[in-house]
Amino acid sequence: MGQSSVSKPLNPVLGEIEEGADALTLLTSREEYSTSITMMIPSSVPHPRTIASSRRRKRTHKINSTREEENEDEEEDCVGSRASLCQFSPKNLGMEEQQLSDVFYSALHLHSTPDPLLQQAARRASAAVIETGLEGAATQDTPTMDELQKELKDLFEVDEATMVQIKEQAQKKDSPHITLHVSVHEATDLKPKTPRETSHPYCIVRVSGSNETFKTRVLTDTLAPVWESQFSMWIPARQDAKIAVEVWHDPQEGGVEHFSVRDIRELSRLVRGATSKEMRNLLGSVILPLADMKEQSTEGWYHLSKSREEECNQMSSRESFKANKKRGSVRLTLRVATVAQLNLIGPHWFENFLSRVIQHRLGYLSTFSNFRRGRTRTERTFRSLRSTSKSTKNNSNVLKSSRSCIVSNNSVSDGSNIDSEGMVSFSPPWKGTLSSTKVCLLEHYAITLNLTPPIIAFSWWKVCSRLVAVEQAFLGSLLKTLQGYLSEGRYSQAETEDIESSLRQWVETETDKLRNLTTHFPAYSKIVSYAQLQGIIRNFNAVMNDCNMKEMNIFPSSSSINQLISDSLMEFSRIWWESCLKSKGRNSHTATEDQQLMFAVSVAGEVYTFLAEVCNFYHDVFYREASISFLKLTYTLLTTELGARVRTLLHQIYSSSVKKKLARASGHCEADRYSLEPGTPVWQLYKKFEIIEKIGENLPSEVQQQSGLQSYQQWFLGGIERWMERVFARTKALITKDIEKDDLGMNSTGVSPSAVETKSNFKIIKSSWQKLSWPEEVEVDRVMNPLLHNLCGLGTHFVRLMITKLESRHEEDTSRDLSFLSPQSCSGLNNIQYLRKEIEAVPEFFDLTHSDKGGNNFSVVTKTSSKMEESVSLFMDNAVAKVRPTLSRAVEASCDMGSEYHLVHDVLDKEFCVLRQRLDDTNFKSFILKIWNALIVIFTETVEKNATSHSAEYFKGVFIVLERCWFFFTPIDHTGLEPQCACTSEYLSLKKTLSNLKLPTEALIAKYYQERHEELLQTHSCTAELVVRAFFMRSGKLVIEVIMARNIVGTSRKLPDTQVTVKLVPNEWFQSGLIAKTKIHRKTDTPVFDEKFEVVVCPTDGGLKTGYLHFLLKSHYLLQSHVIGEAVLPLDKVPSLDFPEASDVKNQFLNMNVAKNSDDYAAAKALKFRTWDRRAQLFLQRTSLRN
Repeated sequence: MGQSSVSKPLNPVLGEIEEGADALTLLTSREEYSTSITMMIPSSVPHPRTIASSRRRKRTHKINSTREEENEDEEEDCVGSRASLCQFSPKNLGMEEQQLSDVFYSALHLHSTPDPLLQQAARRASAAVIETGLEGAATQDTPTMDELQKELKDLFEVDEATMVQIKEQAQKKDSPHITLHVSVHEATDLKPKTPRETSHPYCIVRVSGSNETFKTRVLTDTLAPVWESQFSMWIPARQDAKIAVEVWHDPQEGGVEHFSVRDIRELSRLVRGATSKEMRNLLGSVILPLADMKEQSTEGWYHLSKSREEECNQMSSRESFKANKKRGSVRLTLRVATVAQLNLIGPHWFENFLSRVIQHRLGYLSTFSNFRRGRTRTERTFRSLRSTSKSTKNNSNVLKSSRSCIVSNNSVSDGSNIDSEGMVSFSPPWKGTLSSTKVCLLEHYAITLNLTPPIIAFSWWKVCSRLVAVEQAFLGSLLKTLQGYLSEGRYSQAETEDIESSLRQWVETETDKLRNLTTHFPAYSKIVSYAQLQGIIRNFNAVMNDCNMKEMNIFPSSSSINQLISDSLMEFSRIWWESCLKSKGRNSHTATEDQQLMFAVSVAGEVYTFLAEVCNFYHDVFYREASISFLKLTYTLLTTELGARVRTLLHQIYSSSVKKKLARASGHCEADRYSLEPGTPVWQLYKKFEIIEKIGENLPSEVQQQSGLQSYQQWFLGGIERWMERVFARTKALITKDIEKDDLGMNSTGVSPSAVETKSNFKIIKSSWQKLSWPEEVEVDRVMNPLLHNLCGLGTHFVRLMITKLESRHEEDTSRDLSFLSPQSCSGLNNIQYLRKEIEAVPEFFDLTHSDKGGNNFSVVTKTSSKMEESVSLFMDNAVAKVRPTLSRAVEASCDMGSEYHLVHDVLDKEFCVLRQRLDDTNFKSFILKIWNALIVIFTETVEKNATSHSAEYFKGVFIVLERCWFFFTPIDHTGLEPQCACTSEYLSLKKTLSNLKLPTEALIAKYYQERHEELLQTHSCTAELVVRAFFMRSGKLVIEVIMARNIVGTSRKLPDTQVTVKLVPNEWFQSGLIAKTKIHRKTDTPVFDEKFEVVVCPTDGGLKTGYLHFLLKSHYLLQSHVIGEAVLPLDKVPSLDFPEASDVKNQFLNMNVAKNSDDYAAAKALKFRTWDRRAQLFLQRTSLRN
């Protein structure tokens, strides 16, 4: 390429917003027309045509010295020393009017200038405005001069006459001009022109259309000369103006720095008439069209070309800086400046005008303390804002009506400080948007002030960073622009220090906003406030992460950004708490306990509202952006402070013995303000603490422990004790009243109104308890146990009153003969059963199932339920006792007839139908069970009374009646007793007795041997063991072989003499009875008999399958015999063989022992009743003899 320019800084990123960066018009376009200040020409100074380099530098130094003196004078006296600042300004104008004149002058001459270069600068500015996206610039047409004039009139609040005067003065001044500053630094790789392969180079600088030509000094014997020469020249108003820089070789090694007019003309003649030999001394040239300058200040290396004509042709085709042969490069710096006739000079006046424009855009009053134009300025004061969102919303209507700022009294007279903003109402922050007329005025004013982009960027930052209502995203884009210029080193040391001071002031402003969090960032405007807080934190991090700004130590060295934000938030919370206590005299020590309690309720409500805002809104933004748990900070502070005061207050209230006596003396009817029940101040305070604790549920356990709210319920123990005392006393009184007026009439559910009302009272107590939300694990002994005892006490109280009422009515009712229970009694029993179920469900009903970890707390419920059942059972027993005579007569009549008709159909069925309709299922089954038990007793008495006087046929009829009663009480449709419930031991014993009594004597004897056989099979205490073999022959013979006896338990030390007797029993069932005896074996305890007995059995014998073989083992000693034991073998266990052999029949080992008392056998017991039967009595005698 023909040129290589200096690298340009990257355009700053405008943040994460899509709009609102309109105020960056003069900042982001660093390649445009703004330049550094070189000189300002007052209106009375003529424009020089030719100025030498040395004189220009002296004059610039003199002007800069004059400006410094003027600034010092302004600081000493902002009003009296204006002449030193603007010595050429009209004397009849004030400083405000002078600035208006300067702005109008810049707009008048730059908005519609005929100068092509100024027009080009204006076009570049407009393009930059469109790229930035300012309001009006991109959406509206270019404003007219009349619109600019009207905008200035509104901005400065002047009348039409003043504007006419300002316009006339501006028209008298000359238009701004463009000055070009050229710095020829060095060259390299030049072509040698001497025998020593060196050259003696110098440069000639000129502009087409200008008579000024400049020449550097000649450097000898070098191919890389360093001149460092600076020149300034006027640029003519031509569109095709070009600057030419030629590098020559001086063969005579001489040169001058500046030429007079005569010398210049001579040099021009010499150049025009140069011979080809002289042209050989041209080392190269560079021609730059000024229209192609991208920046107002450009520095770079440019390649040299040989022919000037060739170079011009290349320039016209936009292919400059291309050479056929390498001739070296030259480094140049080109800087364009605007020279205008202004009254006030300095970037601080641009800041002053910018602040005026922004305040006018925001609707503020343009009141400046350093500009007093004789009219009265009214400072608007604002009502102080309260800390909660509710109060902020209430004040917002008042604040929105005023759109002004409180003016600071410390403004500096040079116009560099924006007016201090007071506490204003919350409104959407300014996004940096300006109208096209305001943008145009700012552009023109910056051009005439010769402000560079870095200076403009800093001015915007300084002004906007002091605004309260500015969008943080827009402020962040300004900050990035400022960081970009800092990284490029575009600021001087003094400007860097000023930036450092501005950043520190900005940090203090933002932290002050955080200390007034709800004022500047109300929670009800979530989207806007969230974006603002997010922007503050991100801007802080951007400053900390920037290496240049980090070295400035903007933030306090002792803390990080997170610590700074945390401290600000803690200070905000602390201030909020103090203001909350001071309002309404809540911190007064003269307030009564009632007043302090009401104040505590109010403060707790505000604390909850505040913490809810923190939890729902503020905590999220601070935790996401800075990892700061704002909820943790505020929760710990506020709950600790609130808890300490409330705990002390409640302890003082409940520890007062006087109030306890007054509460008991109030009769539980008057409202107790200190009882923990709905509607009382204590209740309201308790619920406030409950919702406050829920906010901190997700916080770490150490935070919850530090807050002290984990055991806040213990503070209200006195209140809950008063509540239980009052509510249960009141409920008992209501139960007593309800039972007294209850007529025991049944409703659709089978209960009377008193039971319904009592259950309603339980629901009321449950509702109050659920609203209380008392933790089960807190103070079990003082809360849970008393609560259960009191609830169970209500059930006991109800049962006692109800039973008393039923008994009195039951005794008074003498007209009943057969009816088991009256309707009132049924209703009363249903009431008790209904309430008993409620008592049993109390733990689940009151959600207390988790508190009984040891299983002891609910024992009172079980005991109360048992007591209620006992009361009902006792009442039913009394009722059954009254109807027992009727039942006894019915049983006797049915037994005599052998039919259940009279008992079941005439008595039981009729009453049970009525009871089934009146009693609930539980009471009905309980009552008929008592009737059933009473009947069993009656049947037992009847059997015992008639056992000795009636035959088996009678007891057979009694058995049938009992069996029919069983089926009546246990129907298959399950409307009566369950079978397992009716099978009581008494019933089974009675049934067994009747089963025996209804049998004939032979059958009872056979049953006795069956009982003995079953007993011998199960016994483990045997006196001997008998080995036998028995079988039936096909011919009808029964063969019995007695083999041996063993394991005989002796009663003496001597060996016994043993003998076995064999019988067929009962002998009445066999035609040929068998009574056989073995031989006596002497003095042996293991006698081996090996004797066989045969008996012919008739097939028609009744005992062929139901009879038994009875074996009796005796010991003989002298003339006495003693029964060692007996064994029984059922005949149905004896096999039948066709061709028996010894090996075909297995031996049977029979256990033998002595029978027990006859009363231990049901059959023998039944035989005892048959005193009139000789066979029965004879059998009992024989049995007793064997025993």
